[in-house]
Amino acid sequence: MLKSPVQLLMLSHARAALVRAIAASASCREAQALHSLAWKLGLASDVVLVTALLTRYARRGLLGLAQRLFDEMPRRDVVAFNAMLAALGAAGRVADARALFERMPGRTPASWNAMVTCYCRAGDLGSARLLFETSLCAGSNSVVSWNAMIDGYCKAGSMDAARDLFDRMGSTLPDVVTWNTMMAGYLRGGEPAAAIAMFHRLMQVQQQEHRLRPTTVTMATAVTACTQVGDFALGRQIHLQIQQQGTRADAVLSNALMDMYFKSGSADLALDVFRAMPPSRRNLFCWNTAIAGLGMNGRGEDAVAAFHGMVRDGEVKPDAVTFVAVLSACSHSGLVAVGRELFADMLPVYGVPPRAEHYGCVADLLCRAGRADEAARLVRAMPGRPNAKVLGSLLLLDAGVRVPERQEGGGVRMSEWAARRISEMDVGDGAAYGLSNVYASLQRWDRVEEHRREVSAAVRRGKGPRRKQPGRACYDSG
Repeated sequence: MLKSPVQLLMLSHARAALVRAIAASASCREAQALHSLAWKLGLASDVVLVTALLTRYARRGLLGLAQRLFDEMPRRDVVAFNAMLAALGAAGRVADARALFERMPGRTPASWNAMVTCYCRAGDLGSARLLFETSLCAGSNSVVSWNAMIDGYCKAGSMDAARDLFDRMGSTLPDVVTWNTMMAGYLRGGEPAAAIAMFHRLMQVQQQEHRLRPTTVTMATAVTACTQVGDFALGRQIHLQIQQQGTRADAVLSNALMDMYFKSGSADLALDVFRAMPPSRRNLFCWNTAIAGLGMNGRGEDAVAAFHGMVRDGEVKPDAVTFVAVLSACSHSGLVAVGRELFADMLPVYGVPPRAEHYGCVADLLCRAGRADEAARLVRAMPGRPNAKVLGSLLLLDAGVRVPERQEGGGVRMSEWAARRISEMDVGDGAAYGLSNVYASLQRWDRVEEHRREVSAAVRRGKGPRRKQPGRACYDSG
């Protein structure tokens, strides 16, 4: 039966509204309800609407539903093929994605981008590069293809290959995502100075050509790089630039700024950044940074107040990292009663099971307060075997507390007991490496020589102490 012009107009409006609703659907159940409505309205075969549903199902991880929709489509355009190709790539179905790519009746730059990204995600950079170069020859690539290939090299730690591609792009092709990807790659690879150099170069291009606008990701990566190299003056300049440009700092950028200010000893400036954030945008990472930063700056009471503020706010729940931060703050500020209470409340009140690192924080808190016996009982009673970090808090009890040697678990006897437990766990462990100094302080020269021989033997076997890698932070390049 033919529809009247009014009915066709209403159907067109309904179709447009359905497509918008599908794109904005917040749950799988909502998307499926809209799918049912499309059937009732006779729009189940509409290519645009079905492609929107296919994309929504794929993003929710419902690849089976997405595949069935695609297979049942009476006709498919290149957009539908690209959506299915991206869905297969996101699910790691590389062989299926390549098979679909090969039978596509036509390909757009988005098709090549999806396939290159699929190979990069799977870590097959050789196939990705071959396909990328083929797309260049076919003239079917875009900046997205370049970005996908560069991102693949960055995430694989192949920064030389990434830089070669970046340089091949010339001065006009890279967009801000390209620059962000390179900066994040250098930062992830432990080269913060190179990330800063890339940032300076980006700012020069931006001033000369006025076509690139740094994003919050750009600024967050640059600030993190400044923190890692200790160039806090440049970090503050970047913050000033952010304020002058009126850039609205998101949670990632705010967190990077707070971390920089705390590590430079400017706790009040870090708190200014925190307070400037709308309460709804303060995520768990921001709260943890604030609590840990206050603790490392000797403001334990403020750290505890921040913890209680987070709990009171109710939007974010503390996790294991939160408790390491607040317990460490208590330890460094001598808040014994508060620290013990927080530790006792972890599981029953907050639902966070104490781990070895939490026991280590409390043991350190008790040792600093001169409560050697209590620290020893805590470590000996903890579930599971204490690790080197926990036992490390007991190593130098003698330096701060002199307990008669005959007393069980105190003084010389406890530190030596802890030392032997660490040595038995892994003689090549970083904590075990310094045990000869502990034995020397106890004038146990026989143990000094014995331990040094053990460490030398471990080094020869390739099991020597592992050097600690510098802290890193990574940001997506979007």
